[in-house]
Amino acid sequence: MTGAEDEVSIVFHRRRTAETAITPNEIEWIEFIRLASGDTDPSPTLSRVQTLRQIFQEASSCR
Repeated sequence: MTGAEDEVSIVFHRRRTAETAITPNEIEWIEFIRLASGDTDPSPTLSRVQTLRQIFQEASSCR
């Protein structure tokens, strides 16, 4: 993805979140991120997003 495509993707997801209710699982993920980050507000950098995607891909391949 290019930087412009990343920006469009982020805007799309923000819009989508505003249009739908947050699920109980999403609330739990927010709590997990807060716990893991020491109650900070880390920005979703490319490196962090790639790391999380890799973790989820590895977890789904273990099933």
